[in-house]
Amino acid sequence: MQKYWIEGLFVTSKGLKKAQKSGKIASTDIEPFARTFWAINPEEAIALATEALEGGQWTDGPRLGKTTEEQRMRALGAPELPGFSAPPKAIAKKKLKRK
Repeated sequence: MQKYWIEGLFVTSKGLKKAQKSGKIASTDIEPFARTFWAINPEEAIALATEALEGGQWTDGPRLGKTTEEQRMRALGAPELPGFSAPPKAIAKKKLKRK
């Protein structure tokens, strides 16, 4: 099994019911989705993610990847946002002087 990161936007089941009545989808009914799934192939991972929507529906379809958005941005060397510091670096061991 492999680990797949799935992210995208979806309309909640409540939002779909409202859209059937009014014909429009409100922006408040669209939510982000980002989860990791263990699956044999990408199709199975997308199927598991679609089940996890609990009656919701993808707006543009899910984005499938092997790394998270954070990992992709760090690999590109993107600047850090204020208040979101980088993970702590390993502290070098100090050499102790023994007498």
